[in-house]
Amino acid sequence: MKEEKAKFTWHYYGMALGALMAMLAGTLGSVGGIVSGVAFAILCHPVIKFQGVGRFIFLILFMILYVFAFPDADVVREMMSGTQ
Repeated sequence: MKEEKAKFTWHYYGMALGALMAMLAGTLGSVGGIVSGVAFAILCHPVIKFQGVGRFIFLILFMILYVFAFPDADVVREMMSGTQ
């Protein structure tokens, strides 16, 4: 009895990237970054029937939102140094 294995496609790399993005945003307390990372991971799931150019455009939009979701570099440095 052989069971078919699911193909390991780009979807799984995208889902892992979205999860990593959300975890990084969580360390800095960026709620917008967490939402963008989770949305990126969900949108990359292979079962979702949303395919083609529309999916690609939304993935790019979530990446752009993710980049701009973080606070200024000075705020991040202050958070990481522990001085407030």
